[in-house]
Amino acid sequence: MAVSFTQLAAINALTTNTNTYAGTAGTPAAGDLLICFAYISATVAAGSMTGGGWTWTKLTSFATGVQTGTLYVFWAYASAATSTTPLMDVTGDNGTGSIIQCFRITGSEGVQVPSIRQFKTNTNAGSANPSVTMDAAIKTENGVIGMSVNATNSSTQYTAPTSWTEGGEIGMGTTPAAGGETAFRASGETNTTITWTNANTTAWAAIVLEINVPQFRSVSGGAAISSPMFY
Repeated sequence: MAVSFTQLAAINALTTNTNTYAGTAGTPAAGDLLICFAYISATVAAGSMTGGGWTWTKLTSFATGVQTGTLYVFWAYASAATSTTPLMDVTGDNGTGSIIQCFRITGSEGVQVPSIRQFKTNTNAGSANPSVTMDAAIKTENGVIGMSVNATNSSTQYTAPTSWTEGGEIGMGTTPAAGGETAFRASGETNTTITWTNANTTAWAAIVLEINVPQFRSVSGGAAISSPMFY
């Protein structure tokens, strides 16, 4: 069994001074784990997400240094095939723009609680080729997904990490200037450091998540059952 990543909908970007930002609507399948990346410029708000009637839980958020913004990651469990518009709320500290994309994930150990083996973030004031170094080498059977953003307005600046698939890439606009890409790999990654190719040297930030696939162990009689353990 392997992890499968599918875009819930296309990546989108907005440049407005407001407290709510909507991603593109999409319809998951019942049982999907949803992972949503949201970069909001000019905010340090704690942030929350709604959409589809699901309960969205924040996995992490961190200050990016990109246009004084914050990158958020949320997850939810889709119990039905219901149209979902992810809505990011930064009430209390309006943003000036957004880049949002959500993914449907199947085949992970966790559904209502995502089985994330590890995740790591990185920021830089301005160097080529954004990268993230994980705490441990990624297990080849696991899936990996991530996002990188920077302060360059371009939809063609990124090349996904080697053997990864680009999820979406977009320029946010010029006021403020920002751009970003999501990318994923279903299996086969064994590196500790994940690097995007990008020659631009504006401030950047990136995050990578490693998602466990079910492991199986033998029980009496030789049957195999899944072992939903974090490892």
